[in-house]
Amino acid sequence: MHGTRMIIVAAAAISVGGCSVNVPENAFLYPDARIAAEKIELTPGPAMPRSAQTLTLPYAGGQLATTRLSSTKDDQAPLILFCGGNMFRQSAYGGLVGGQLAAFGDVLLFDYPGYGVSTGASDIAGMKAAVAAMAAHARAIADREQRRLILWGHSLGGTVCAEGAVNAKADVLVLETTTPSANAVIQEALGWKRFLIRVRLAPPLAEVDIPSTLADYPGRIIVLEAGRDTVLPPVLSRRLVQALTAEGVSVDHLVFAEAGHNDVHSQPDFTSRMAEALARP
Repeated sequence: MHGTRMIIVAAAAISVGGCSVNVPENAFLYPDARIAAEKIELTPGPAMPRSAQTLTLPYAGGQLATTRLSSTKDDQAPLILFCGGNMFRQSAYGGLVGGQLAAFGDVLLFDYPGYGVSTGASDIAGMKAAVAAMAAHARAIADREQRRLILWGHSLGGTVCAEGAVNAKADVLVLETTTPSANAVIQEALGWKRFLIRVRLAPPLAEVDIPSTLADYPGRIIVLEAGRDTVLPPVLSRRLVQALTAEGVSVDHLVFAEAGHNDVHSQPDFTSRMAEALARP
């Protein structure tokens, strides 16, 4: 979540009196228009393989650019729907992420509305609508091909992927370096000032609450924590696990002590540990 920098800067500029912070809905969103305005450079990774299958999927808000990558496993491998973070674009990082996750199953990638070539409103409602459409699409494929369905949310993607997993009745939900809620991110960024500053979240952000969303989710949940995460500190992953456990939800919690926010997949024990976790009943 690149947007946490904005919160930290805002918090640092506030006096310690009876102050408040208004957090707009777009605080954590980085559609292409914002990327261009802030002159952020996305460093492209490996290209998509030639075998990648592209599809434009219509949804309520417009058109979603999607890609399916085949697994290195057999035809009964799971289908993985990946929900990326706020910097994720298939054109920049699809080849890298798809290649890493293909060790566990076929991979479905997509761009959020206003990201890449996907169209639609670049807001929380638009993202939720996109994920709902992708989750339904993935569920239909998984049922037709008799595969298990895994939804995998990284960073910002975890906050919207959770609802998609519930709606699609996914067999497994992976929450990678994410947060229990938008409020938790802001409180952590404020540090000691959180005791002095009242935070007012825009309603769509205030509604982001992964533990509440998953309270009745029957599938398996795997939380991935990065020990050196400086974007969403590892304490947020731990609080997510604690909050889910308090809701009576069983969680597998994998800690990658040397990983940062974006390189959990590059850790030497990532593939073996994830394969073991995903194979559990």
